[in-house]
Amino acid sequence: MVMGVTIAAAVVIAVLLITSMFYTTKKGYSRKWDEEE
Repeated sequence: MVMGVTIAAAVVIAVLLITSMFYTTKKGYSRKWDEEE
């Protein structure tokens, strides 16, 4: 049971990291950040 939860958490974290990295490369994150501030 604990192992399944750990694996699920790891998968979620990995997906979040990949998505955020994808977004930063795709949208030009520094540009957007400067405009938002």
